[in-house]
Amino acid sequence: MRTAAVEIAGLVKRYGGMPAVEGVSLSIADGEAFGYVGPNGAGKTTTIRCMLGLVKPTAGTIRILGHDVATDLKAVLADVGHLPGEFGLWPQLTGADCLDYLGALQRRPPVRRQELCDRLELSQAELRRQVRLYSRGMKQKIGLIQAFQHEPRVLVLDEPTEGLDPVMKERFAGLLAEHRRAGGTVFLSSHILSEVEQTTERVAVLKAGRIVRTGATADLTGERVRRCTLVLKQPLAAGSLDLEGVSELVSDGLLHRFEYRGDMEPLMRRLGALSVEEFVCEPEHLAESFFEIYGDPGTARAT
Repeated sequence: MRTAAVEIAGLVKRYGGMPAVEGVSLSIADGEAFGYVGPNGAGKTTTIRCMLGLVKPTAGTIRILGHDVATDLKAVLADVGHLPGEFGLWPQLTGADCLDYLGALQRRPPVRRQELCDRLELSQAELRRQVRLYSRGMKQKIGLIQAFQHEPRVLVLDEPTEGLDPVMKERFAGLLAEHRRAGGTVFLSSHILSEVEQTTERVAVLKAGRIVRTGATADLTGERVRRCTLVLKQPLAAGSLDLEGVSELVSDGLLHRFEYRGDMEPLMRRLGALSVEEFVCEPEHLAESFFEIYGDPGTARAT
């Protein structure tokens, strides 16, 4: 069994008597990628600020890599790379100046800085420019580089791909995968549910400061309805798709559309006995589980 890299027990944070986080408890294993999702105001950023000692909890304890945040914050921060959701830079400084300053705040040297600049396509000429001339995506690249450059054991990332183009988002996903292969831990908060689904193995859903569901990312999507399209070479015999989990079957000649819920193995065995020309099954998505918890997707936005 893996040891815990992050342990949060009974975390409470109130502002003027109003609860922002109410009784959050989590245990994240060393080397695990953990997702933290919820709408605006749910308490995600407050949780992160408490984890990093930026605000003092009203109650509860937080330990990161065995160190108590309340009493041993320097040891915690030495092993953490953090990208805040609203990442601000000094507009009059150059990109290189910002990386120099942020790197100097860490106990470890920024050994990966040049490699990360190359991978995220931030050239030396761009680094010599003032940040006030940067695009949103360029500023976010600086944020990612400063979070990764000192090889932290734990990454705490809040909306890490804001402003990045699709190519850079894929490179970010690659950096996360490498971090985990090296034994690193990830705590990722994002409103982009597909990103959480792609990069994490477990996820917690936060609602009004409380965790309402926690589990393996795959398990949270595993019972969703899949929409399937089946094209056959020969007409479908009566009863061929009479199978538990199949519903809403609509047939038009050799084309059949239906919904399926449950383990895919029984369905695939049944399809193996048919003359299949083409079969397409939409993947389950974390967003569907999220909206099931929060209600109508037209009124609840994952942020």
